[in-house]
Amino acid sequence: MKSSSKTRGAHMKNATLFYKATGFALLLVLCILPIHGCGSTEPVTDTTLTAEQQSIRNELFQTADAKLEHLKSIQGDVLSPGNFSTGMSHYERAERLLMQERGIDQIRAELQQAVAAFEKAEETAVLGEVTFRSAMQARSDALEAKAPVFGADSWSRAESEFRTAAEFLEAGNVNRAREQARGAEQRYRSVELEAIKANYLNNARETLREAESEQAQRNVPKTLAQARVEVENVEQMLSEDRYDTEEAGRLAEQAAYRATYALYLHREIARLRRDNSTFEDVFLEVEQPLNKVGDAVDVDVRFDSGFDAAAETIVSAINSRISDKETRLVAARSQIENIRMENEELSDELRRKQNEIDVLRMEIDQTGDLAALLEVQRKRDEAIQNVRNLIPPSDGDVLLDGNNILIRLHGLTFPVGQSTIEPAYFGLLRRLQDAIRLFPDSNIAIEGHTDSRGSRELNMRLSDERASAVTEYIRANIGGEFDISAAGFGPERPVASNETEVGRAQNRRIDVVITPEWAR
Repeated sequence: MKSSSKTRGAHMKNATLFYKATGFALLLVLCILPIHGCGSTEPVTDTTLTAEQQSIRNELFQTADAKLEHLKSIQGDVLSPGNFSTGMSHYERAERLLMQERGIDQIRAELQQAVAAFEKAEETAVLGEVTFRSAMQARSDALEAKAPVFGADSWSRAESEFRTAAEFLEAGNVNRAREQARGAEQRYRSVELEAIKANYLNNARETLREAESEQAQRNVPKTLAQARVEVENVEQMLSEDRYDTEEAGRLAEQAAYRATYALYLHREIARLRRDNSTFEDVFLEVEQPLNKVGDAVDVDVRFDSGFDAAAETIVSAINSRISDKETRLVAARSQIENIRMENEELSDELRRKQNEIDVLRMEIDQTGDLAALLEVQRKRDEAIQNVRNLIPPSDGDVLLDGNNILIRLHGLTFPVGQSTIEPAYFGLLRRLQDAIRLFPDSNIAIEGHTDSRGSRELNMRLSDERASAVTEYIRANIGGEFDISAAGFGPERPVASNETEVGRAQNRRIDVVITPEWAR
């Protein structure tokens, strides 16, 4: 957020006066004002300078602006508030004189006094950095914990005490400044801990207060008591080590859950009482969610032996499904290993073929023999035909696009709105890998395309994700010898009309563009 330096200066002086009456404005001076930044070379006032005034300002304010920027970088406004405020008063007066088109000598005189005050503030800040190092670190830690948000009153008192220490330092009384800073440091550490606790426990505390206002103690005393104990445990843990945030965060989340659960139980019990529900009503109501789970896993849940037995039936059914999936997973891994071995054998064969082609090319280069050139052409045509043999028309079209081979996989489809490759298409993708291996040292581009339905942004993202999914699958199984890239074009390259369902189905596709080494 930008602000003119005149407005910032006015905020500082007004805040200082208000602080003397309330003890709160220092928060504005030391927290809000640094965000604005006083080192700008723009005029303080909101009035736009004329070209002549801006030229004068650029010349006269250069030194003062540099000093001011440096002071902000070393927190001079915090470590030497009195000198900083004096300097800002002269600085702002110079701005007003410039706007009023007063004499340059007057402006220069005010700026000289501003620079002198800024230099004093810089000297004090350098001394304060050493004298107040521990207190400033405590202040920084409290700010990081968002103390002004979670402990505004305590933060204001700590800021007030530190300002007093800074004023002692400005007056040359280092011992009093150091003693006062120790008190401020303690306050900063205290408000830091207060803020850390509030940050982690606010949700749990608010929920407990809400439960108390609803007199939940009458219905759920045990759950509420457990939630309070958990909150106390987190407070104790943070008091012992405020920086063990991982464990404290976990326990605080548990405390918030417990408090929320207590409030839920209270309201449910109150509802049952209002409805004059019987124990039978309660048991029948509890059965409903278990029946939903049973329906989801296709199990007929019975409650004649109690809820534990019903739960065991459901768990047994789920475990059986998990076991079945694990068995299928083992089988799939074995199949993948077999495919990998087949791929290695095919790669060896391809390398042998490539060596033969390389030998023929060398013969052409050496003799210019037309017959050898035709033999290379024949082998290329044979390789293209091999692609068509691997990708039947039911799975895709194999086309020649110039010297490129285009494989249009209309047999590969995805669930609506998803980019997940279903197991049914693993065989097709394995044949695609075999086709790619026919062209060693080739560039492979996997292109995703969609129809025109839905937003363009969604279609672009979906086509990119589908192309990436196919690419990652191929990379995982083909090895690193091929240069494979992925790109999504959404609805931008249709091959049929988007006005019919048939046309849209043709537009939703994966294209594989192979640029063989001999085509580059």
